[in-house]
Amino acid sequence: MPADGVAGGGRAFTEGRHVLDPARPRHRESIVWVIPRVADGVTAFVYTWVNSRGEAGAALSVFGDVLGEQIFEKVDGIAVPDSAGFDDYRVGPLSLSLADSGMSSTVQFAGDRVSMSVEFEGLHAPFRYGEHIDGCPGFFADDRLEQTGIARGVLRVDGRVLEFDEMCQRDHSWGERDWEAMHHMKWVNALNRSTAVHAVELLAYGQRYLRGYLYRAGRCVPVRDLELRYDLDSELLHTRMQATWTDEEGRVARVDFADGGPHFVWDVSANFTLRDTAMAARIDGDDAVAYVDMSWDPAYMTRTTAKTGSVSVSL
Repeated sequence: MPADGVAGGGRAFTEGRHVLDPARPRHRESIVWVIPRVADGVTAFVYTWVNSRGEAGAALSVFGDVLGEQIFEKVDGIAVPDSAGFDDYRVGPLSLSLADSGMSSTVQFAGDRVSMSVEFEGLHAPFRYGEHIDGCPGFFADDRLEQTGIARGVLRVDGRVLEFDEMCQRDHSWGERDWEAMHHMKWVNALNRSTAVHAVELLAYGQRYLRGYLYRAGRCVPVRDLELRYDLDSELLHTRMQATWTDEEGRVARVDFADGGPHFVWDVSANFTLRDTAMAARIDGDDAVAYVDMSWDPAYMTRTTAKTGSVSVSL
């Protein structure tokens, strides 16, 4: 396993809060913990963000077959001083503590219908997009970290108590986020305790930008290529997928995704809609959990979903 504080196999790195530029209205910072399977049929993520004016927000989303609805509790526009570090950070109902190495963190969200407490331990050091030869795509973030790990804790939903010890994907990004620059994006993750794959595929300015990794045998290696085949239903919701990761050392992971269930939907801007779902997965035949986000321009969705039938796509 890479040493604590070494991101993506490169230089030592201390993870913390960043200075944002108030002259840049799209400058922001965020951290999210995504747990694809808190329990059978239950998915959750907890998320916090702050903009360049010091206005912060936080959200807890819980959805899945068991619930029959999407529960999304959110606060926004809460003043947080620049001096507030991630070692002891609070935004309304959310509190978090993040180790300098990024290898461990705790987060709590005390909502009305839902609340959650999470202890997170990374399986590998945070992986930095900025260590790619072309860096992190500037319209997406100044830099971004991704990390697979284990989340242990308790989720409470309308008085029901669910204890969990499950796979989790964490990301942390800071800098410019220009949703309008992108035609489409995917955030694709399949995780078990021995192998994990992660990728972001961004389509912007007519170009494809790919960042991600293959974690196996205690080593996290950047992705070199990603092949995807997937099915979209008549509403452009992803239901099945086949993917092949090839990392920079030539290691290969083949992943089958299935059972795309209830989707979380968030209109992050007038021209960009996130559509997320937890999925079942098998990585080279071994069971895994998965979380896949595909994001679309609402006008494109309206034009496309006016047609009938499903779509099969290969990239």
